[in-house]
Amino acid sequence: MPRKDQLFILFLVRFSEPVVKASLATYLYYQLKSLDASLSSAEVIRQSAFLQTAFIISQCISSLFLGKLSDSRRGGRKLVLLIGMTGSFVSCVLFGFIRHYYQAVILYTLEGAFNGNVATVRTMLSEVAREKRWVLPFQARAIVLMPIAFNVAVLVSPVMAGQLADLRGRYPDRFSDSRFLERYPYAPPALANGVILLTASLTVFLFLEETAADVIDGGKTSKVVERRHDTGIAIGRKIKTFLFSCNTRGARYQALDPNGSPPMSEVEELPLMVEDERDPETPAQPSKETEESQPKRKRTAILPLKRILTKNLCLVLVAAAVQDGHIAVYNALWPNFLSDPVVDDAHATSPEQRRRLPFRFSGGAGMRPSDIAWSLALLGLLGLPTQLLAYPRVAQRLGALRTLRLFARFWPLVYAVVPYIAVVPSNAPPPAGKRGVAVWALIVVSQALMVGCSTFTAPSQLVLINLGCSASPHPSALARTNSLSFLVTAVVRAVASASSAWVYSWGSSHALTGLAWWLAGVASAVGFGLSLMCKEGNGHEIWLSGDEE
Repeated sequence: MPRKDQLFILFLVRFSEPVVKASLATYLYYQLKSLDASLSSAEVIRQSAFLQTAFIISQCISSLFLGKLSDSRRGGRKLVLLIGMTGSFVSCVLFGFIRHYYQAVILYTLEGAFNGNVATVRTMLSEVAREKRWVLPFQARAIVLMPIAFNVAVLVSPVMAGQLADLRGRYPDRFSDSRFLERYPYAPPALANGVILLTASLTVFLFLEETAADVIDGGKTSKVVERRHDTGIAIGRKIKTFLFSCNTRGARYQALDPNGSPPMSEVEELPLMVEDERDPETPAQPSKETEESQPKRKRTAILPLKRILTKNLCLVLVAAAVQDGHIAVYNALWPNFLSDPVVDDAHATSPEQRRRLPFRFSGGAGMRPSDIAWSLALLGLLGLPTQLLAYPRVAQRLGALRTLRLFARFWPLVYAVVPYIAVVPSNAPPPAGKRGVAVWALIVVSQALMVGCSTFTAPSQLVLINLGCSASPHPSALARTNSLSFLVTAVVRAVASASSAWVYSWGSSHALTGLAWWLAGVASAVGFGLSLMCKEGNGHEIWLSGDEE
């Protein structure tokens, strides 16, 4: 694939955000519980869902302004990424030092307000992958970078967080004297996540190239780069020049010629300076002959906003929103469900909580953060080989839409199985947390089903919106289609996360722990039905005057 360096940086950006979310998911229930020990399990779960909702709503509102800044000449994609990653870094580090719940709400809201990285990375990825020589297999490999980044983060981050959270409580012999860990038991994982975010931010500042100009000028020139000095790129080039020159000097030495001329071997190996490698502070000065010989470029026709919402695009957006909504429910409920204490008939607090299988039961799995971390790591462990090896081949053979339809039909099975983790026999009697072969076997089956569905449906949905079979009706509408997709799915995710927490907490107190999961299964069935009505587009459904074949 071309521009592997830029794709790697976008991968790193997309990796850094799930690192924080997956890490927090491991211990957020226990951190909120530590702020107020009198809270019930249902109240903690509602607080956790409210934090997610605050993040998504603030992100949804700010995305309108960040999208405009991303497209403006004074801003650009790179600036928006840096703003988002800086906001994430500050809020992530400070979250490890909160003492009250309102502080958590403020930090989540601020992080969402500054963070529009998902839509920006999607847009940059589609712009980097815009070259005509790219065929569907390359597009599939490019678009699958985002879920791969998510799975790598989910594989690494929860395990790290599970080992770093509450060190004083887990290792009293080593850290019992630490006043810092006594006051801030969840600061170590927050600081570790901050290091990852800071590394990604510096990489973006030094080496990521702006892509907004490719959209403005058809990919032929870079107005932003030519007319505005990029300090980060300039410093990054100097760093690379210094490192490579040090390697060259260390590898070989030749005595200077007595006449003062350099050795011919060095002269022959010096690369010719091309236009793209010139110093960013000195833009190219075209000659008069060049200016006169170049034909004037046509201004690219722009599709009006009122014509963007075609029937097919609306169907694709609604299907994507439904899918993102029930996946958000899964991601929000899974760590809380595993943290929720075990409830059986002997420990039921009311007659309503008594079990009447197969549908009436209460409570969760009562697991510790370290066990929850391993359950989350299963997503990455199972998802990585599937995304790297299976998805590109299947997508190439079936196409994005047929792949989506084939695997979306299995989503209801995922939500039907998961809640029964609460009633699987455990090696430890209640109210101790679930453990044993049977429990972990069902956890592995649940996560394997989740991976099998999400690995094939999520990238296919992105391909339908972004790349080769884009539902966007015109090339000039791609960025707005991306922003619209992000806006719609963000609203649905916010509503789904908040409502699922309320449904789960009510259901758990009325022996209906599975209710929230089963409703998500119904939503996934609706999403599958919508996918049957969608069609693959070509990104150019509407033709305007001045468009060229």
